[in-house]
Amino acid sequence: MNPEQFDLINRLFQLTFQIGDRLGCESSDPAQLLLTDRPGLEASHLYFPFDYVYEDLDPEVWANYAAEVPALSQMADLLQSYPLTRGIYRQDEVSWWICAFWMAQEGLGTNVLLRAHRVET
Repeated sequence: MNPEQFDLINRLFQLTFQIGDRLGCESSDPAQLLLTDRPGLEASHLYFPFDYVYEDLDPEVWANYAAEVPALSQMADLLQSYPLTRGIYRQDEVSWWICAFWMAQEGLGTNVLLRAHRVET
């Protein structure tokens, strides 16, 4: 990993904490950034309990989250040159993980998975 890659990944982790504070729920792990060699978001199911169901995330819902959480928008801007997949891993009607997956293997040496746990009651 070169110094530029290290600096960018460090910044992504800093933004993850801010995303968890604004978008995540009040749990012990409101948001996480995973560096992975998985080839896509659907293939990242091993990072979630087996009974969670993957769903696509509507672009309008994603835009609302990005507007609500400036750090999410900043992260997307930093990674804009990499293909992005957005989705949800749903536990039930009120609990899910909001996910963003950037195919950044070529530029960063790893793919990037952001997940933020959301509970709405």
